[in-house]
Amino acid sequence: MKKTFIMILAAMMTFAGCSGKNKMVDKSLENQTESKTDTFKMVSMAEGIELAEKNPDAVIVDVRRDDEYKAGHIPGAVLLTMETITAETAAKVLPDKNQMILIYCRSGRRSKIAAQSLLDLGYTNLIEFGGILDYTGQIEK
Repeated sequence: MKKTFIMILAAMMTFAGCSGKNKMVDKSLENQTESKTDTFKMVSMAEGIELAEKNPDAVIVDVRRDDEYKAGHIPGAVLLTMETITAETAAKVLPDKNQMILIYCRSGRRSKIAAQSLLDLGYTNLIEFGGILDYTGQIEK
């Protein structure tokens, strides 16, 4: 009986998708479509900076508050605060939904939320690269 219960429980966990992955990043199969991606890529700060350097058409997006951005941001980064992301605000800052977009915040929490919001708006080439706390380069004010 105990062995049967364990086997049933293991099967349920397998079918329920208990993979331990971030639910914000991986959507269920029911929400997937062939016309757009359903996830965004996550890399380290160093990898994100390297991607930006290798892809001059990429846009670095800071999703912190305006005061945080003004206090210092990654050079060339544009501001699109996480709290204000809508189809209209995103389109003003990011008109090309297929362009490489590298997203960061202070620690990495808001950038994941912002990346998911942009993904939901149809952006397809999103890379979340954590927080400025891990950034070691020059700061622009």
